Amino acid sequence: MKKLTCIFLILAMVFAAAACTYQQPAAAPEEGASEAVAQKLTITESSIPTIDPQQFNAASSYVVLKGIGEGLIRTSLNDINPGVAESWEIAEDNKKMTFHLRDGACWSDGTPLTANDFVYSFRRLADPQKGFSYSWVLYEIKNAAGVLDGSLPLEELGVSAPDDSTFVIEFDTPAPYYLGFLDMPCFYPVKQELIEKYGDQYALSADSMLTNGPFVVSEYLPDQSITMIPNENYWNREAVKLDECQLIVMESEAAFAMLETGEMSLANIPTAMAPMYMQDASLLPDYTVTSYMSGAVDWYCINIASKTNPILANKDFRLALNYALDREEYVKVATNGLYSPATRFVLPAVAGVDGKTYCEMFPIDTYKTTAELDKAKEHLNAAMTAMGISDPSEITIKLKISDDNAAALIVENCQDQWQRALGIKVEIEKVTYKAMLADRVAGDFDLIYAGWMPDYDDPYTYLSYFVSTNAQNGGKFSNARYDELVNTANNYADAKTRLSMYAEAEKILMDEAGMVPLQVREVPYAYKSNLKNVNRFYLGSQTDWAFGYFE
Repeated sequence: MKKLTCIFLILAMVFAAAACTYQQPAAAPEEGASEAVAQKLTITESSIPTIDPQQFNAASSYVVLKGIGEGLIRTSLNDINPGVAESWEIAEDNKKMTFHLRDGACWSDGTPLTANDFVYSFRRLADPQKGFSYSWVLYEIKNAAGVLDGSLPLEELGVSAPDDSTFVIEFDTPAPYYLGFLDMPCFYPVKQELIEKYGDQYALSADSMLTNGPFVVSEYLPDQSITMIPNENYWNREAVKLDECQLIVMESEAAFAMLETGEMSLANIPTAMAPMYMQDASLLPDYTVTSYMSGAVDWYCINIASKTNPILANKDFRLALNYALDREEYVKVATNGLYSPATRFVLPAVAGVDGKTYCEMFPIDTYKTTAELDKAKEHLNAAMTAMGISDPSEITIKLKISDDNAAALIVENCQDQWQRALGIKVEIEKVTYKAMLADRVAGDFDLIYAGWMPDYDDPYTYLSYFVSTNAQNGGKFSNARYDELVNTANNYADAKTRLSMYAEAEKILMDEAGMVPLQVREVPYAYKSNLKNVNRFYLGSQTDWAFGYFE
């Protein structure tokens, strides 16, 4: 992560800002001219829970929202670029950011987008009556804690608009990483008039939303497809080359079938088939086959606060689950060996300092990649003694996962390992992906499969999840020292000191068995060989397609 310590401006722009007026699309080629390459991108996701920015809670929604929306900044790979704001200043104490909106920023209907639109959107995210699951990202902002718990009015949130083109964020404590936050869809602007007009129906159809990004939604069929076309009033319209992007909602196997017939521009390769296709490029002659680290660390969230299964609150039982799991066997069976075993929560690639990653700087050895059965049984016996249980078969836990076909091996292998190693009963419960996300936040589970991806290149994007006050923390892990370390690390300007505090916190999380780390995803996929400038990366939306084109 780039350290931001003093006031700076980003002034150089590749494209001049456009006025908020309709621009004519490019003229069709003259008769007799060579036929242009069709500029239609077809991609897929297994589910799109929402395209309302403040309701955002899944990477698949991010893929859409980054195409139709835009925040103050815009990230590309791990670079921070101007978005709606053409420049900004960060105070030397890292407690204030001032953004200057570009003259050409406007809504897709051509009306100006102002700093007050951002004030409204930040306050909407903070509204405790809404209960948006990503409201936790506001906690560093001045007065956010009081606003979020309802003790302060929304107007006290530390955001303001001194004029139509200036937006200011003030923080309670230094937040040197926060600039990278601001490309998250929950910070994208929404228009107050539309929210008030449509209420709960906002963004459920193409005509119930306004956007401000490179594309607009031309057709929205929930749970089926979303079609997007260029936003003629986008300030950087010249950079948009695609004529259309169609995102089809389907399972990975069906998407891959369309890839084989040439109907899909880009799609993941199912893990069972990946080795064959990665070794033999001729199987997909019009495509390039590769892989990328998606940023996701997959894990089981444990419901420590469960009212129906109190053994989950027992630290020894949670440690038994972790020590009994052979993660090398797991990735071999569940993902065909494509992923890597995870023994901690923070992604190995997250940046540290002095050319090292954070994980290289601060190794944690609580768990091994293979099972430690003696330790597992020792902790299981301690848990049974504490709970007054005489036989492990009296213990039943439920694993909740989505009903995606690819999910079966994930839970079945863990079910098998835990039943063999510990003698407990493990049941599997399948729900829709959307329900799984909601259940995780609501705490409706024993153990629930989860993946967590970084929103910016810093350990905080992972470790903030388990802070006691985080609305996402559905398992209710709570440790006072952990909270203190994570919440105060940013008071220290020295990067090594700050990272060492995160490492101490992560060690607490592992030693307390606050979760069960499983694997780090390395996702194989194929894309049309003539498709350019569509990036896949471990930060943000994973698939950044808005400025792509076919050559």
